[in-house]
Amino acid sequence: MVSGVIGTGSGAAWRRSLACLTAAGLLTTTAACGGAAPGPAPGPASGSASGSARGSVAHGGDALIVLSASFVSASTGWLLAYSPCAYQVRTCRTVVVRKTVDGGRTWSAVHAPDVPPTGIIQGRPPATGVGAILFTSARSGWAFGPALWQTRDGGLTWRKMRGPGGPVLDLGVAGDRVLAVTGRCGVDYPACSFRVYSAAAGSDDWLGIPGAVGTGVSSVRLAVSGGVGYVFAVPADLGKPQLIAGPVSGAVRWRSLPVPCRFAWSGALAASPDGWLFLGCGGEPGAGNQLKTAWLSDDGARSWRKLATPPFGGYLASASMSTGGTIFLSGERMDVYISWDRGRSWHESPSLENAVGLAEAGFPLVGMTVTDTRGFAFQEGAAAQQVWLSRDGGRHWTPVTVR
Repeated sequence: MVSGVIGTGSGAAWRRSLACLTAAGLLTTTAACGGAAPGPAPGPASGSASGSARGSVAHGGDALIVLSASFVSASTGWLLAYSPCAYQVRTCRTVVVRKTVDGGRTWSAVHAPDVPPTGIIQGRPPATGVGAILFTSARSGWAFGPALWQTRDGGLTWRKMRGPGGPVLDLGVAGDRVLAVTGRCGVDYPACSFRVYSAAAGSDDWLGIPGAVGTGVSSVRLAVSGGVGYVFAVPADLGKPQLIAGPVSGAVRWRSLPVPCRFAWSGALAASPDGWLFLGCGGEPGAGNQLKTAWLSDDGARSWRKLATPPFGGYLASASMSTGGTIFLSGERMDVYISWDRGRSWHESPSLENAVGLAEAGFPLVGMTVTDTRGFAFQEGAAAQQVWLSRDGGRHWTPVTVR
């Protein structure tokens, strides 16, 4: 399963209080868990604007603004989005959900929580809103950030869950346990505290995990591999980042792990179920550029191997990694940087050139691996052709418009 959402933290507006590219309960870190999906629900999504809910073959209706995506297989995935009028017209201030069963070529409407979107232009998102989606099977999914909702029937119905004591920044799932990172981070909170909670899937009985806390941070990333959760926190003062980890059950105190970066202004974390961890650190940005470092661990973050230096352009915000070693890096004002050899080299795709132009104008472009060869990218704020599909690991991309 792979999930994606625009980033977290403080500073510019894009570093808002949601985790970027949530990687949780991952089968490939970011890849497929398989399983057959039920057919799309009939009728329009709750709170959606009028018009078609299909993909590139659809006619009529405005292109949606995509906030987040989550795939449980190479064919089945969901989008969380909103209508372009969502911030101006009272009648359409709710999120919509779209589902694909053909790898993203077409999209159908399913029901969505009746709540407002938390988007990139907001300094302080509404407490009742959501901006991220995470599915772990054809039936089980969550919408969150800062509120928390759950579906157990593939999006036919949604239930509002009692949160674990604060705005939900990030969410991860492993087996029958859910991890939630809470805190107040964002434009209005230049430094924040966070805490990690654990609960049985579907339960409102949250347990605060001992040792899984932090203060004075600007962004937080959560990843889950197997039964272990990892949290990477970037400090608000350009100091040394923090990495903590422990069992998702919360029965054992989480402990600090070594971080290879000496300092960071932004960061990225990805994990795969076979134990591989990717960690990226970005230095202080300037003029659209940022010095970045990348690291890989195959022993649960006890030791790290330095990778090739990612390109200088843009500001690093997220990472996605497949079991076979395909890695995508995303962020503000940058292309999707791609590695097919576990970080020994980095590449860009000419077929994302138009999307990169929008990214440089301020519309973040997020790329994520679905399998070693299947990739998905989306752009918040783009009016048309706002998602892209790849079948060859990101070498070539096909644009699709979702309505």
